[in-house]
Amino acid sequence: MNSDDLEKEKRLLIEKMGVFFENWDTLSPLSSRVFALLALSLEDGVTFEEIKETLGASKSSICTNLQLLQSKGRIDYCTKPGDRKRYFKIDDQQIMTRLDEKIEDWKQEKILHEKVLSYKEKVLALNKINIEDNSNLKIKISYNKHYIEFTEAMIEDLKKLKQNLLDI
Repeated sequence: MNSDDLEKEKRLLIEKMGVFFENWDTLSPLSSRVFALLALSLEDGVTFEEIKETLGASKSSICTNLQLLQSKGRIDYCTKPGDRKRYFKIDDQQIMTRLDEKIEDWKQEKILHEKVLSYKEKVLALNKINIEDNSNLKIKISYNKHYIEFTEAMIEDLKKLKQNLLDI
């Protein structure tokens, strides 16, 4: 694979990741692409000029979106001795913050499914309905039970991932 092929792959990834971040974090299209570019960087930061050149946006648009990402705690910048440029990078705590957010999201989803299951079971008990006699109801109840187990596993896996990263 040559450098032109890698550049094409990078641009495609920036676009795909950008669309994902637009939807996931309700970021603007340009903020999403800036974040994607920084996520792909193996360097210790990307300069303003590199961002502008790669994304082809105006200086003011890049500046506005960098400020937005900084205010959301998604990115930070650093400077290097003897160099007046700022190097933008994903905030060091971003991964841990994202994992904490995902864990909390899964916990909330689990709680909702537990409440839904509890409600359904109360309705069934009150109306003396046996789910064994109704395959449709059996599927609905089974879905909630299995989804609760699934969310428990997701929460535990995310906690393990976070701990593994902290142990590095």
